[in-house]
Amino acid sequence: MGRYRYMVVAVIWSGFFFGGFDRAAFSLFLVDPDFLRTMGLEGSPEGQGMLMTLLLLPYALANIFLGHTADRWGPRKVYTVMTGCWAAAALWMGSAASYPAMLAGRIARGIAEGPLFPVANRYIRYWFPPAERGGANAIWTSGQRVGMAAAVPLLALAIEMWGWRSALFLQAAFILALVVPAIWLLTADVPERMAGIGAAERDAIVAGRETAPAAGAGTGGDLGRLLRNYRFWLMVIYHFAVLATFSGLTTWLPKYLREARGFEVSQMILFASLPYLGSFVASIVFGFLSDRIGRRAVICTLSLAGAASAIGVAALVSDPLTSALLMVAGMVMWGMGTPVYYAIMQRIVPAPIMATGIGIDNGLANFGSALAPTVIGFLIGATGSYLAGLLFLAALGMIGAAGAAVLAAQKY
Repeated sequence: MGRYRYMVVAVIWSGFFFGGFDRAAFSLFLVDPDFLRTMGLEGSPEGQGMLMTLLLLPYALANIFLGHTADRWGPRKVYTVMTGCWAAAALWMGSAASYPAMLAGRIARGIAEGPLFPVANRYIRYWFPPAERGGANAIWTSGQRVGMAAAVPLLALAIEMWGWRSALFLQAAFILALVVPAIWLLTADVPERMAGIGAAERDAIVAGRETAPAAGAGTGGDLGRLLRNYRFWLMVIYHFAVLATFSGLTTWLPKYLREARGFEVSQMILFASLPYLGSFVASIVFGFLSDRIGRRAVICTLSLAGAASAIGVAALVSDPLTSALLMVAGMVMWGMGTPVYYAIMQRIVPAPIMATGIGIDNGLANFGSALAPTVIGFLIGATGSYLAGLLFLAALGMIGAAGAAVLAAQKY
């Protein structure tokens, strides 16, 4: 049949991989004295949390208002332009000399990143038959976590040698040299327009696409019926809890390990990287496993409930090593459900509005989760500890797991 469709997934993965460098860089900046001094953020957890919140809020709005562009103009053009804008934003932030200028760069990056998940889902919906989408999603959704795991030691070394600005300049160089050319040269909106794909593979993908059901959402790309589908909204709630957990831990985990648990820098780097590696392995294993067993909502339920439990217990135990290991276990559990979730949404949302539907979902979920880093920052400032912030994430996780459990009972 051929395997060119996995080349397309690899290109999507590369964008998520180097996109993860941004999150990793800013989590490291929060423990870098020079960055905090330059930005005037010493002793201001609220201001530090805003660095992630003002990335995620514009990102959420851009999902809603720009996600449809991948349906209208095709994912190849949109993906190329948006990654070029990421590089421009990284160069701006690397040159910023003040906190307001840095926040402007965060907003620009958030807007530019907005269509990313709609673009990825649009590619998968048209390039993969339904029985292979769990595995395909496992690959591209792992990109950000692998990128962050690789970025933590790489960027920590760059910051130590050349200062915090180098972490942003390196990110821009990688994107411009590797990601942008790969999108334009190696992908197409649909397999019918890709010269490098074999006829047997192309015909099999098209045949699978034409017979794939748009379960629960009606036919004909009816957005109104999709928005009246309660299953869609249950998965939006689930997605909100998933993203709140990720954005909260991404922002505060290195600082938590360093300040609350007293880890040395080398230990902090290790335990800030292991969660991303663990979640990567879990997402690959359970993404492909979900294609075999079919009961994807069960995996989603166990994933988020397990992650919430591990994070909650990690906040309560007294031993620093046990707490760090529980954080790793929580992110491993978290990784189980992320690719599986998208396979469920690719079943619920009709193909003609795939990017539009994911844009609405991802935008609303991110809009809510964008507040998580700042809420945690305020809880840290108000209580003087990380306990309330981590229990806040655990509670959100249990709420999201309850929504997935409804679909699990319906054998999704």
